[in-house]
Amino acid sequence: MIVVGSVGAAIGAGGRSEPAAEASVAPVTATPTAAPEPTSSPTPPAAPVVEAVDAVAFRAQAGSHLDDMLKDLDDIVTTVNEDGFWRLLSNSGELAFNQGQLEALDVPENVSTTWLASLVALDGAQDVLVEAISTQDGPSILAAVETVRAQVEATRAVVNTAQ
Repeated sequence: MIVVGSVGAAIGAGGRSEPAAEASVAPVTATPTAAPEPTSSPTPPAAPVVEAVDAVAFRAQAGSHLDDMLKDLDDIVTTVNEDGFWRLLSNSGELAFNQGQLEALDVPENVSTTWLASLVALDGAQDVLVEAISTQDGPSILAAVETVRAQVEATRAVVNTAQ
């Protein structure tokens, strides 16, 4: 602000025929203004609305994803029996996709804790399967498939208790 005032004084003096007197510029200070007083009491924020999760829809959606997982596990068994490999990779990818779909579901409150634990166990079983697939050892893959299959059924048991 001081520079602008000095420049302005110099420009203004440039139009005069007399030598310019040294301009003194007072610093500009901002005066804080108080916020206006509210005319009424502030309203507290509303409590979040908790919508009930449709347990029937949850059971249907989760059941569908779990059915898809069983189909993928059956495909893995078929692929191992045919000495294939590439299909194993795509099926393990499909299992991971279904896991993500399960994790994205709205979960009824009465199963929320057991649901989370079941999904963690299902994910861990799939990690073992992926590791077995990487070895390309048929018996290891088939054993891991059975572990995942058992966890899919355990997860289905949780789904069936949703209310």
